[in-house]
Amino acid sequence: MTRSSLFQPALWTTLVAALAGVGCSASADIPEVIVTQTGVGFDGVPRIPGVTDVTTSLETQFEHPDGMELPDFLDPELHPRSAQVTAQGGMADLSFIESLTLTLTSRSPDAPPPLVVASYERSSAGTIGKTIALRTDRDSDVLKYWGKEGAFYDLAVSGILPQDHWAVDVSFSFSGHLSISSN
Repeated sequence: MTRSSLFQPALWTTLVAALAGVGCSASADIPEVIVTQTGVGFDGVPRIPGVTDVTTSLETQFEHPDGMELPDFLDPELHPRSAQVTAQGGMADLSFIESLTLTLTSRSPDAPPPLVVASYERSSAGTIGKTIALRTDRDSDVLKYWGKEGAFYDLAVSGILPQDHWAVDVSFSFSGHLSISSN
């Protein structure tokens, strides 16, 4: 998993805290944060002899990276702006995917309920290449999950899936806002 070098919690914390320390309110926009998970793999789906074009569903999970939280006193918010999946290797396209759901959740006992952060439903129009743009819930605040221990993403796909092992890269773009007041 990689993360944007623009996401430097210590820098933003110091800047906003310094401004608030002089008896004023301060706020700042969080620049775009890009999180990418490479090589999210799925097992192949064996074909049943004499049966063709059977829609199946598979799920896989990947961990949320550590160290991507902001202190609560900053009243931070972080929202998904865009997301995409990209075929890895020699896979020509992802046209076999009919639907996809990416959910953020946590194994922590005090975690909020799972949150669907991005999704996709194939339309009858257009062609599908190596990359699929996902719909994101731009109103959801993902930081309430990011700060929880055991946070992870669940990626569920449905379609007439390949017989052989396949993998995708998953990328998110986030942005947000933080503020502090010492009044």
